[in-house]
Amino acid sequence: MNAQHLHRDDYPNTLQLLAAVVGNREDAQEFGYRATDVGAEVDWDLLTSFDAPLSSTGTGALLIAHGCAIVEGHGGLPPRLRGVVGAVVDAVS
Repeated sequence: MNAQHLHRDDYPNTLQLLAAVVGNREDAQEFGYRATDVGAEVDWDLLTSFDAPLSSTGTGALLIAHGCAIVEGHGGLPPRLRGVVGAVVDAVS
């Protein structure tokens, strides 16, 4: 497993989305998600693989979560992208 640890202080929004999609699944650890006391261990390759036992919309939500982790890890989106990203996510959700 090539996992990344996401700490709740650094990735609160990503962790919220991950928990909503896979947090209650008993098999989540088998395909790349393991909650910890302070966040979660995530293997993005396994978690977002189309071989994972998720619906295509669930996989899409996890791909969004991966994007959120990248953005949160860098302190947010640049101003020129904030509005359009927010609008697109709002439109498709």
